[in-house]
Amino acid sequence: MAIYHCSVKTFSRRNGQSATAAAAYRAGEKLLDEQTGELHDYRKKGGVISATMILPSHAPLWASDRARLWNEVERAETRINSTVAREFEIALPHELSPDDRERLAHEFARELVEEHGFAADVAIHAPPAFKKGDTGKMIDNQNHHAHILLSTRRLGPDGFTQKTREFDAKGRSDKASERFGPALIEYWRERFGVLQNQFLEAAGVEQKVDHRSHQARGLAAEPTRHLGPAVVGFERRTGIDSEKRRSEARAVRAVDERVQALDRAARELAELDAQEVVIAAELAENQRYVAMDDAELSDVISNAQPTPIDHQVASSWEVSQAKRAVTDLESKHDSVARQIESWEEGHSFKTWLNSKGIGGAELDGLRTGLAQLGNRITKALGKVREVTEATHDRLWPEYNRRLTLFDELRELRQAKRQRKALQVEVAQSLEFSTIALQRSMGVLGWADGGKEWSACPKRLQTRIEDYLSTSGGEREALIAEIGRSVEVR
Repeated sequence: MAIYHCSVKTFSRRNGQSATAAAAYRAGEKLLDEQTGELHDYRKKGGVISATMILPSHAPLWASDRARLWNEVERAETRINSTVAREFEIALPHELSPDDRERLAHEFARELVEEHGFAADVAIHAPPAFKKGDTGKMIDNQNHHAHILLSTRRLGPDGFTQKTREFDAKGRSDKASERFGPALIEYWRERFGVLQNQFLEAAGVEQKVDHRSHQARGLAAEPTRHLGPAVVGFERRTGIDSEKRRSEARAVRAVDERVQALDRAARELAELDAQEVVIAAELAENQRYVAMDDAELSDVISNAQPTPIDHQVASSWEVSQAKRAVTDLESKHDSVARQIESWEEGHSFKTWLNSKGIGGAELDGLRTGLAQLGNRITKALGKVREVTEATHDRLWPEYNRRLTLFDELRELRQAKRQRKALQVEVAQSLEFSTIALQRSMGVLGWADGGKEWSACPKRLQTRIEDYLSTSGGEREALIAEIGRSVEVR
């Protein structure tokens, strides 16, 4: 069935990230970061169906050059903690043809560019065929997706101008538009859902997608769905008269704001699940890493980071030998130069005659030898450059493979950590809300002196009483704090 996924993230120098590296990886190309001198070569990455620049109508001609554009992006940001790029990551329906998937991604990117004036680099990736664990069972190969890499500044006729602050703003309002920060991102998430459904309908696919949560779609038929097994079991065993049901409904409404927050968290968790699938697909044949826990992944990552390519080249036997030859020649050159200086100091008159073209065969011989050594040094330096380039080309494929794996593993670990943190928050918040609800309803065991209530730690009892005595935003803040804490019980 058609799936929906649209997430947004940023790339920041604060986190050691680079716009040129991100562009090279997504496009499967070789790009040189002119700011750092680092070469990002992902030509052997595979899985890239197409990579297309989508630009404002008034963009300069040079902007169509991927290397030039992303280096200009890097140059436009002067702070060491600058956000250098933003990315929309979208799932493309496998029900569509390859051409329609590409048109969908390009149409969405074009709308973004026309609205905000930044540059977009759209890379469409194909899902690789991979196996699940050691069983040999094939995983459903339908994870078509696209990376829409965006500049954080608007692109004018003369280059990059002001930042697109509308994506960063929080709690702002504007006469022209009320969409800022999270509201703006939500608008584009919705817009992508609409576009996707239009393409599905045009292709004769009946299935539709919806970017909203279950709660926002009105799928919560009964407000008691979040009461938990304890309350439901109590009702089934004892029966509840109409007054009790009305009391229950009032209690449920009292915590309804938290139910909505949990729905939002569940939707975010689904987004993280989808993001983890995308990263898993990027790992191609290395699916065994997806099943690892955080400790195992961290251990692999610590061993996976390759030694910088320049260090590998410099320490290679071939380059070391070539440099040693230069050093030996330079040592001989210095020795002959000292001999000439010593001879001239001890034979001032002969030196003067030699300057007039008279005699001085010994001195001429030394000077000829010095010149010859200079020529040999020049050739030896050329040999060093030649050997260095050849060694770099020889070592690069393995270095690039390890570097790509290292980057992918770090992204996978981050996605897993975010997912786990959210799972813990949702679970703890839901447990707290359920206990508070049972307490407010006076469910058996949860009233003063009850077995369940008495078993609760004093700190938890205090927090629940604080929660029940507040409302609105104060409740939301308290629940958020509970969700982030290490433990509830």
